[in-house]
Amino acid sequence: MDGEVAHLGDLIVHVMLWHYNRGEIAGCDAAIRTAMVRPYRNRGAGMVFGRLFGGGSGDDNREEGKRLYEQGMKSAMEFHSNEALDYYAKSIEASENPAPYINRANLLGKRIRHFEAMQDLLRAQKIDLAHSKQFQSVIARELARNQVLTSNYMNGVAPKLVADLQHRGPSFVAARIVCTSFGIPQVRWDDLNAATPLVEFHLFNDLDNIVKFDDISRYPEAQELVNAYPDTFIEMKVENCPDPRAYEDAEMKLHAFLCSYPESDMIQLRRHMHYEIHKQLLVRDFGEMFDSLSSDCEGVIKEAEPYLS
Repeated sequence: MDGEVAHLGDLIVHVMLWHYNRGEIAGCDAAIRTAMVRPYRNRGAGMVFGRLFGGGSGDDNREEGKRLYEQGMKSAMEFHSNEALDYYAKSIEASENPAPYINRANLLGKRIRHFEAMQDLLRAQKIDLAHSKQFQSVIARELARNQVLTSNYMNGVAPKLVADLQHRGPSFVAARIVCTSFGIPQVRWDDLNAATPLVEFHLFNDLDNIVKFDDISRYPEAQELVNAYPDTFIEMKVENCPDPRAYEDAEMKLHAFLCSYPESDMIQLRRHMHYEIHKQLLVRDFGEMFDSLSSDCEGVIKEAEPYLS
C-alpha cells in the first residue's frame, strides 16, 4: 500500500495532464473546451446584471432580497468580499433568486472553491428554469467551465489527491502542482531554478486576487509579501502578463488541482506556493545566500527595489 501511495502523485499528474491537453477531462466536448479560454484575471467583483433581480420566487420578501443582493454587489465591487458573501447569503434566505447565487459562485471561484461554486450555479439554473429563464446562457457558460475545473470529483481523482497529500505533505505536493501546471521539470524546482516569467506573474497575480477577493488573514505569507511590496509594484506586475494565453492554460490546471482538496488543505498548499515561489525568485536575483548577512537582498526581488520608499 505504501508503495502504491508513494507513486500516486506522479501517476495522477501524468494522467490528468494527458487528459487535459487532449481536451478530455471528464469527457469534456468542444463546447466545454471553448469555455476554458477565459481571462486570467477579472477586475470586477462578480457577474453584474445591471441590477436586475429577475425571476425567482414572487413572495413578499422579494424587495428585501433585491436590496440585500444590491448591497452584496456594492460590497463586491469595493472588494469587501466577505461582506459580499454574507449579503448574498442573506439575499437568498430572504427571497431565493438566481442572481445572488450566480454572483456568489463567481466570488467562490476566485477563492478557488469551484465545486462549491458549481452547486450555486446548479441551484441558480434550476430556479431560473422555473421562472424567467433570464440567465440561462450565463449559467451554462459558467457551468461548462466549472465542470472542467471540478472533473476530479467526478472521475475519482480527488480522494486520491487528498490521500497523496496526507502521505507526501504540503511542501512536496505544492511543488508538484506548480511544476505540472506550469510545465517546469521537477529538477529545475529542486535546483532552485524554476523562476520562470509565468510563475513570477502567478505569484503577484495570486497576491492581488487574495487581497481583492479573499480573506488575506488566512494567508500569512501572502500578507507578508503584500506588506513588503508596494501596491504600485504589484499592480504593475499584474498588468504585464508575459503570455496571457499560456497563463490561462496554466491557471486552469492549477485550479483544477487546488479545488480538489478540502478548503483547509487548499489554503495550506497555496501558502506553500507563495513562500516557495518567492524563494525561487530571490535565489534567481541574489543567489542561494540571499538571506545571509552579506547579501544585499532587502526581502524583495530586484525589480521591486526602485518602488521601495
